[in-house]
Amino acid sequence: MLNITINLSHISGEKLMEAGGTTNIQITTNISVVKLTPINDSLECSFIFNVNYNPAVATLTIKGVAKVTGDKKELEEIKKSFEGKRMLPSPLLQTIANVSFIEGVILARSLNIPPPLPLPTIPQPPESKEGSVRPSYIA
Repeated sequence: MLNITINLSHISGEKLMEAGGTTNIQITTNISVVKLTPINDSLECSFIFNVNYNPAVATLTIKGVAKVTGDKKELEEIKKSFEGKRMLPSPLLQTIANVSFIEGVILARSLNIPPPLPLPTIPQPPESKEGSVRPSYIA
């Protein structure tokens, strides 16, 4: 079983313009694994999480290191997989993504910009034959 600890080393955000009347903002997120380093009985996985907005409302960057400990055989498989295909196991990537997105949401809230998560959309209610609008959900 893997034990994963995330340590963030850099958190930055810059608001470039007000999002005010802009309703169609596209947000792209990217997690780049910079390097994987074996240290004693563990692995250190350096990563960068970037969030870009289109139009250029803001930019967010989070950098950190995921320290992975666990079974020596499992750590060796992770290292070989990364060296060969540049792939990491899902639990490691999911942990990096979870921490990064949470920090990104907090940073976006501080800057008063849309969060780097897709917000749920409620569909427009269909019109009934009488022309009145009926809700498509039950509360």
